[in-house]
Amino acid sequence: MAFTFMNKPKQAEVSADLLEEVANRPLNVISEVTGEIPTWLSGSLIRNGPINVAVNGEKNGHWFDGLAMLHAFSFQGAKVNYSNKFLHTDAYRTVFEEGSILYEGFAADPCHSLFKRFFTLFFPAQKIPNANVNVARLADAYVAMTETPLPVKFDLQTLDTLGVLNYQDQLPKAKCWESAHPHYDANQKRTWNYLVKFGRNSFYTLYSLEDGSPVREILTEIPVEEPAYMHSFATTEHYLIFTEFPFVVNPLDLITKGKAFIKNYSWKPEKRTTFLVIDRNSGDLVGRYRTRPFFAFHHTNAFEKDGRIILDIVTYHDARIIDDVNEGQFPAHLERFSLSLKNGEIASDVLFPYSSEFPSINEKFDGHPYRFAYVVGFGGKEGLHKIDTETKEVLSWTEANCSAGEPVFVAAPESHAEDDGVILAIILDHAQNSSFLLVLDAKSFKEIARAKAPHLIPAGLHAQFFKNL
Repeated sequence: MAFTFMNKPKQAEVSADLLEEVANRPLNVISEVTGEIPTWLSGSLIRNGPINVAVNGEKNGHWFDGLAMLHAFSFQGAKVNYSNKFLHTDAYRTVFEEGSILYEGFAADPCHSLFKRFFTLFFPAQKIPNANVNVARLADAYVAMTETPLPVKFDLQTLDTLGVLNYQDQLPKAKCWESAHPHYDANQKRTWNYLVKFGRNSFYTLYSLEDGSPVREILTEIPVEEPAYMHSFATTEHYLIFTEFPFVVNPLDLITKGKAFIKNYSWKPEKRTTFLVIDRNSGDLVGRYRTRPFFAFHHTNAFEKDGRIILDIVTYHDARIIDDVNEGQFPAHLERFSLSLKNGEIASDVLFPYSSEFPSINEKFDGHPYRFAYVVGFGGKEGLHKIDTETKEVLSWTEANCSAGEPVFVAAPESHAEDDGVILAIILDHAQNSSFLLVLDAKSFKEIARAKAPHLIPAGLHAQFFKNL
């Protein structure tokens, strides 16, 4: 049986034997380090993402349907170790034990029977979902997340799969869609997130999760006739904000049309884009505020200022990126929206006019006024970019034939300035067919170190830095 692993969006083949062999080795100590890794950097950068697989020549149809793989760069005393491992999910077993590419995903669905589709969608046979989008810490567990329940627990040291995080509450664990981008409030020691209940009566359900608790507490449920595909959301000191794009689904189509999940959604620009603002204390819907139609995956940040909500979002003209992502096309830019809660007026301004994605910030400023955003550039602006949202000044790191992964900010100990720390990012060197971890000084955006990985690391999605406890 022949297995091939492909990197997206810029395709490069990776040996299946190599990835499997390296993933099952003991921890790799990286000896090829240039520059100096800060001695205070103590913890692990965990990156998640899809590994596109071909079995006997049959390929994943969409990058987002690749098998979940975790990559860990662990730091201690200026030394760095690397390890990686597939999540052992039902999709993984379908490929490696059954020798088949036919597993349910974002844009793939092997079920042809409508009756079977009903039970596959609403009562999944999958016990461990292909959680290939993000990682987080929930209910004292380290978890990998995707957009279907439930989060998958993993061991931070070994990356071993530990089963699902089985919430102890009455909220649905199936028959729903769930965001893979929760927000953590360090002051309240509470995580905010939402799910979408599909049915004849559908709802956006906002909930929170206290540190150490497996019980999701409902803040509010908002009825919706045609739920929008929303990959992320925003929070401020007093509000939670949904950006409801006109990329929507008739919930019954998920059952009756026999298509993969995302194929049921339609672009309806006449509906425009709507900001739903919810009071995060009472759960009241403050208002619905409409603006021009656009699409996005990622909110950068949001905050309140002078009776307005400021939202920074990486925007696309429409939802064609859902199909174009396999081609590596990212026609998006970082845009700031200013929404008046008094009269509903919405203004917008472009902060970074070039193609970009995977925005990140110093998470201490999540939901609060901030100055610096970090993005990955594409389409002639490949590399990493630091954007001053007040002056629009840009600092950049670029290198020929290299493409960057999501930048992750790690604050220096006892830091006071917003950009006092480092940026960590996994870089793919296409010319050398290899990868390395890049360490930038976040203030100057100059390289201070790099550590070469033992093999090529395919392009991925999101990462988090977890400090040593």
